[in-house]
Amino acid sequence: MRNALVAAAMIVAGTTSAIAAQTTVNSFSPAQEAHAKAAITQAGYRPEALAAVQDGNFFFTATKGGDVYQATVTQAGKVFVSTGLPATESNSSTG
Repeated sequence: MRNALVAAAMIVAGTTSAIAAQTTVNSFSPAQEAHAKAAITQAGYRPEALAAVQDGNFFFTATKGGDVYQATVTQAGKVFVSTGLPATESNSSTG
């Protein structure tokens, strides 16, 4: 009985690590994140915080000239930026 419990625990542990190793639509590598940040910087903004990643698209909070923006970097490396909002203590990373 004890051996059966140990075997079951080993199977579950192996399955858990296999599931954790799978990539998902939200998975990304550090190199992909660095490329997205570089694209935002090249567009004239400063990437502040990564908000989300989905299907290769990166969503950042970025700043420029004291304003806060939402910046999207597509899989193709194109940058789309929202209308800026004035930075306040509640939405400024330098606050």
